[in-house]
Amino acid sequence: MTRWAARAILGLLFVGSLAALADARPGGGHSFSGGGGGGGRSYRSSSSSSSGGGGSDDGTGVIVFVVLVGIVVAIGVSQGAKNPSAASWTSSMTFPTPRAGFKPLLAKDPAFSQTAFEDFAFQLYARAQRARSKPAELAALTPYLTQDVIAAFTAMRPVDTVVIGSLRVVHVGTASLTGDDVIDVRIEANLANFNGTSNTIERWTFARMPNVKSRAPDKTKTFPCPNCGAPFTAGSAERVCSHCDTNIGTGKFDWIVVAASIGTTSSVGLTLTGTVAEIGTDYVTRVEDDAYAQMQALYNDDKNVNWDAFSAHVTMTYQRLNTAWNSLDLTPVRGLVTHSLLGYLQFWVDEYKRQRLANKLDGATVSRIALAKVLRDSFYDAVTVRVFADGFDYTIDAEGKVVGGSKTSRRAYTEYWTFIRSSTRRGPITVEPKCPNCGAPLSISNAGACTHCNAEIESGSFDWVLSKIEQDEVYFG
Repeated sequence: MTRWAARAILGLLFVGSLAALADARPGGGHSFSGGGGGGGRSYRSSSSSSSGGGGSDDGTGVIVFVVLVGIVVAIGVSQGAKNPSAASWTSSMTFPTPRAGFKPLLAKDPAFSQTAFEDFAFQLYARAQRARSKPAELAALTPYLTQDVIAAFTAMRPVDTVVIGSLRVVHVGTASLTGDDVIDVRIEANLANFNGTSNTIERWTFARMPNVKSRAPDKTKTFPCPNCGAPFTAGSAERVCSHCDTNIGTGKFDWIVVAASIGTTSSVGLTLTGTVAEIGTDYVTRVEDDAYAQMQALYNDDKNVNWDAFSAHVTMTYQRLNTAWNSLDLTPVRGLVTHSLLGYLQFWVDEYKRQRLANKLDGATVSRIALAKVLRDSFYDAVTVRVFADGFDYTIDAEGKVVGGSKTSRRAYTEYWTFIRSSTRRGPITVEPKCPNCGAPLSISNAGACTHCNAEIESGSFDWVLSKIEQDEVYFG
């Protein structure tokens, strides 16, 4: 289980060369992309000027990335504690790292959800990339992309497969000319078509008019008209909804992409053999200042969310994911991870099969689980933990020959896992593979619903589901 491929796509990007994509156990184990420069092309709307601080998108030197490393706090978890408290951990000195600040935005819009926004950005990016050179499909995204961005995508070569390795907010601010709310997102992805696979690092700028309030997340991911909710088709003008006759492509109702800049792009190969060293396993765990207090507040709201139960759920998810990865069949983990993460994992399962390889993690065990961050908002609760694990990590070819890793030396590694659940959900945490709604053995349809009761399990509406796997050497918090 080469780190559940999270390293395959969420790993390190080394400048100038493509590190061997080896040891990709579920969650990681090898690099996601190729290195090097190139690119520099951008497609930008004139309305994208913004002020304030924020992260940089440097395309030179060594770039480290993952879906969302700083040195923070070492945590020792008391396994006997029924709910986290200050007495449950011991911590060392904290070294804070600058992060995108959502407080001013939350002050204006208490319903804003970082978790929901990142999922929205993730889905929109994938949808827009797949719609390249397809005017009709791009036109359906008119409420969420400016005309300039749509025009740029229309002129691009088509993309068949989009695998997002990293998506994180790097800046939250206000546009200097319009006063619009602005969020900059850094995205790293592998884009594949008949010409091959390329790695791209992009910066997308989302904006919306001042004082617009967040709506409930769109679970259908259909990107409808943000005013009336109908599938968007143009009416009296190309940016006017035919159903409600409203001009919707202005940021008046929801976030819209006003700029999308390509920092670097390079062709890559997906080589799943060889062995690379672990990086970051000995780093001190990064812990948010309010992590313990937020976990205590979560427990106070729902006494079912105690540390023993949550840790057991994490361990169960780890075991099921390991089983799925070793068999190159993700059925055992359906319902325990989000639909987006499942798609990411499936890409690497298919790639191993295409190359007639199999990655294994035998004797895998979790030695410790440490709290890192708790994020709560109007729609979701999100808990990030650092998982300490080890096992015999190796890759074999079709003849059973070891072509990466080792069958005889255990390999230790750590990763940051984020679990999400609906903020309104209360009740027991499942610690065995069964539907959290009806209790039947876990069986999930392609739509992400329980085959017994039709509950949308993969959405986090009923229990904690794994939404991110991030490598410790590039975890930003």
